[in-house]
Amino acid sequence: MIIRLITLGLVCAVCSSTQGIVVYSDFSDTSGLVLNGAAASVDNGTDGVVLRLTPASGNQAGSIFSSDLVDATNFSTTFSFRFTESGGTLFDGNTETGADGMVFVVQPVSSSLGGLGQGIGFTGITPAVGVEFDTWHNSANNDPSSNHLGIDLNGSVNHGVDMLYTVDVSPDFNNGDRWFAWIDYDGAILEVRVSQTTTRPTDAQLTRDLIIPDIIGQDTAYIGFTAATGADWNNHDLIDWTYDEFNPIPQPAAVSTLLVAAVLCLRRRV
Repeated sequence: MIIRLITLGLVCAVCSSTQGIVVYSDFSDTSGLVLNGAAASVDNGTDGVVLRLTPASGNQAGSIFSSDLVDATNFSTTFSFRFTESGGTLFDGNTETGADGMVFVVQPVSSSLGGLGQGIGFTGITPAVGVEFDTWHNSANNDPSSNHLGIDLNGSVNHGVDMLYTVDVSPDFNNGDRWFAWIDYDGAILEVRVSQTTTRPTDAQLTRDLIIPDIIGQDTAYIGFTAATGADWNNHDLIDWTYDEFNPIPQPAAVSTLLVAAVLCLRRRV
């Protein structure tokens, strides 16, 4: 099945009648996306035009989702992000300011936007599957640390019964550096990888067995991201994003290779 292309900046299509690929090399054009809350395209001065899910100010929430449904029975997605301008006050055992993080979300409503602060823009979005990049320790959520990955279900970021599905990450996501993420779902197992380089880690840092269509009630979904701030804050910037059927796809820095393939494909079709 060909996934409808979401055209943002540079676009490429794999030369296959059975696969489609979605590539956002930047966010100078937000066609094909639904932006909610504080989300906006901005030039952050470092990465060009990014999708800023929240600005670095308190009590903000933003989300972006594809404007069209895509196949959620299996997928591979990769993206890069940067969290900057940490600020706020220290409490709840945290030793550094900056919060609250970002969630990659698969769910059936394109206009969804969840709670502020510790909700990371995800709380209340149900049914849904989320992968959180959390930068604040919230004891009320049973967070394992102030910097961790988590796999969340149905609008809950409370890890009290899901501690197996969290893992600490070092250094901090909001250290101002560019981070790269790979999320792969083969129809039965969700795998998450992160790195500060463009090299995809061999081993997943976090995995979870689940059947996404059973959770969200359908085989298709809107895909996107949420983020939020509370008493502490960051700029939560999404730099680029690729989504495809399951087939662990190149790191974000390799988008140019995909574009060359698309051009060659189009030439052969002419």
